[in-house]
Amino acid sequence: TIDLGFAHLDLPNGDRVGIVDVPGHERLIRNMLAGATGIDLVLLVVAADEGVMPQTREHLDILRFLPVRAGIVVLNKVDLVEDRAWLDLVREELAALTAGTFLEGAPVLEVSAKTGQGLPALVQAIQAALQTVAARDANAPARLPIDRAFTMPGFGTVVTGTLWSGRIAPGDILVLLPPGREVRVRGVQSHGEPVAAGLAGSRVAVNLAGVEKEAIERGHVLATPGVFAPTDRLDVRLRLLPGAPPLAHLGRVRLYLGADEVIGRVLLADRRQLEGGAEADAQIRLERPTVADIGDPVVIRRFSPMVTLGGGTVLDAHPPLRRRGEGAARVKTTPEERVEDAAQAAGASGISFDELMTKASATRPQVEQAVAALEAAGGVLVIRGRIFHAATARRLADALTREVGAFHQAAPWRPGIPREELKPKVFPGGDDRLYAAVLQRLIDDGALEAAGALLRLPGFAPQLSPQDAAARERIAAALRGARFAPPGREELSRGIEPARFERLFRALLDDGTVVDVGQGVYFHRDTLEEIRRIVEDVVAATGQVTVATLRDRLQTSRKYALAVLEYFDTIKLTRRVGDARVLARR
Repeated sequence: TIDLGFAHLDLPNGDRVGIVDVPGHERLIRNMLAGATGIDLVLLVVAADEGVMPQTREHLDILRFLPVRAGIVVLNKVDLVEDRAWLDLVREELAALTAGTFLEGAPVLEVSAKTGQGLPALVQAIQAALQTVAARDANAPARLPIDRAFTMPGFGTVVTGTLWSGRIAPGDILVLLPPGREVRVRGVQSHGEPVAAGLAGSRVAVNLAGVEKEAIERGHVLATPGVFAPTDRLDVRLRLLPGAPPLAHLGRVRLYLGADEVIGRVLLADRRQLEGGAEADAQIRLERPTVADIGDPVVIRRFSPMVTLGGGTVLDAHPPLRRRGEGAARVKTTPEERVEDAAQAAGASGISFDELMTKASATRPQVEQAVAALEAAGGVLVIRGRIFHAATARRLADALTREVGAFHQAAPWRPGIPREELKPKVFPGGDDRLYAAVLQRLIDDGALEAAGALLRLPGFAPQLSPQDAAARERIAAALRGARFAPPGREELSRGIEPARFERLFRALLDDGTVVDVGQGVYFHRDTLEEIRRIVEDVVAATGQVTVATLRDRLQTSRKYALAVLEYFDTIKLTRRVGDARVLARR
């Protein structure tokens, strides 16, 4: 055999079993892996007249890293062995070979494919072993690693594989990865017969519309749209086989995942090389994208010569670039764990439901269910369709109160920090939805007080020295007394130390005592309120107000009348119509 073979077996209890025959030669390990990664039960076949061969050892080494945990050892060709002592010797060799593996203690059955000896017992053993195999999740997102693609006359493109998870039915829209091409399922067969749906764990042949056979390669994956995304790096937990040659940091390897073979380099997190029999966290940077999920088994072989080194488990299918000494995250298994992990990694930006489908490798209903459970438990916040981790919100709340306190210490004469100054200090680039929600919660809980556009700690009051208090009152009185022709900053600051004037004038602006109407014009708030009433009276009497009308009514200059009307436009009190203004609100 040089490539995969496929057949099915009907058991006495009525179950139908799919069989994948994998090639044994060491040069065909890629083909072997393409077929072995989806199986539930292993039949390790050894020729009784030859005994354990090198490829048998390598196959068993590879199986250590695959999720299959049930198996039977089959001694075939017993009809060719006349000496019982030789068979006993082969059995001893098999016991030594399987010691410490999942096949230790597995049944060893003597059969002959030629004479039929032992085959009924083998069928019964297969049936018994499969009773202990857990069913795969048919409700998970569909994921089919493709091991064959061909064109069938009258049908078009057909792909085959072992369905790792989910279900595939005629009419489904799937995506071909890594190309990212959307395809439609015309029909599904299992073991040569049409089925209403192929279920997880079964061999399926899928007739596709919307793609040519030439566009599909072994190792491509059919999947539920929006769940899986190609990746060119993986965080993995690697373990080398005992006796394997050391794997150096940045060593080039062949990685096998599903039906795919990809070349990449191994970046070891905490050492210069990994010795045989040892394990460590690593990041594998691939030379082309593949499709992976958390918990997927991987096998690695040397780039050249092609010798199996070991394997492991994917910890993160979309990790950030890691530096030396930076270990990978621990593997998350349930949708809730993956959703929470993705929300935490998203940080201040948060993450959408669609993005979570890819990060968690879950369907939309699974993501929504996980988010709802986490939200009820206080693990995440959902704010206008975006998900944030609760720890991110707590850190933001702490930073907000800490920054407001620091502002009071640095500027005790100011009544509070302006809202627009606070976010750039504590949450630059963060999502406005989370910022607004956390800030409002702090205000509602009494941890912060809002005073107009200012924020302060509860009970805080500006602290002024007698000199500062006198200077502040002098500035306010000058503006109040000048009414409709207020002095500018230069005139207001006469006789006051420049630094003191700047901080006191800033405080007057903060608490609204002084209002900046633009163009270097400042009014006392009482005066501005008086002007507002005048404008409303003029509009009520004449239907509009102009700069000239207001200038004459205030007996001031055009400069002040124009500045104040433009200010009223900005706060939506008035609306300009030609050269005049009308009230913006009826």
